[in-house]
Amino acid sequence: MFISEKCGHISERGVEHVLKASATRWDRQVATDLIAEMEIHLAEGVDSTAEMRVALAVAGYRGLHRRIISAIEGKTGENAVRAMAYAMRSYALGSPGLAAASFRNPQIDSEEWREAGHELAATVFRVLGELGLRGEMVHHAVRILRSLVRGFILNEMASSSSQPIDFQKSYVLGVEVFIGGLRVLRDDESHLLDC
Repeated sequence: MFISEKCGHISERGVEHVLKASATRWDRQVATDLIAEMEIHLAEGVDSTAEMRVALAVAGYRGLHRRIISAIEGKTGENAVRAMAYAMRSYALGSPGLAAASFRNPQIDSEEWREAGHELAATVFRVLGELGLRGEMVHHAVRILRSLVRGFILNEMASSSSQPIDFQKSYVLGVEVFIGGLRVLRDDESHLLDC
């Protein structure tokens, strides 16, 4: 799947055909994605639901991490944040089953899950840290970004194909609003949290 540098557009070889399909097609895409991954893990001896949940989440975290690393290569600052946000959406649209599995927080009792989650988080925190975000504010930025990505994915999956405005354009604008809003977090506007 290819995302253009200019606005994160996903090429026709990507998931556009899935987005234009009926909701039942989305269901099949998620199921196909999960089944393919499950077959790999079943061949490796995964034999319980709990083990499968861990295996799918780890695969999702690692796949997303690889996508982000590839997208941010050679980029810094706002360009890296932008590339990371596009990569997150692209991964979720291209691998909806694994993306859904990775939406869960790592289980404390799974070392492999914790490690995969830590590696992904370290990259995301590093990219946001390049913009001067620190401490609690970088945690807020991560939560906001995850919500932005997940919200768009859920809306895209649930929408009809006759939406008047392209989700891609809305997502690009959403990412730009997010990046512009990071100033509030960077400038330690913590007084805003006195609610």
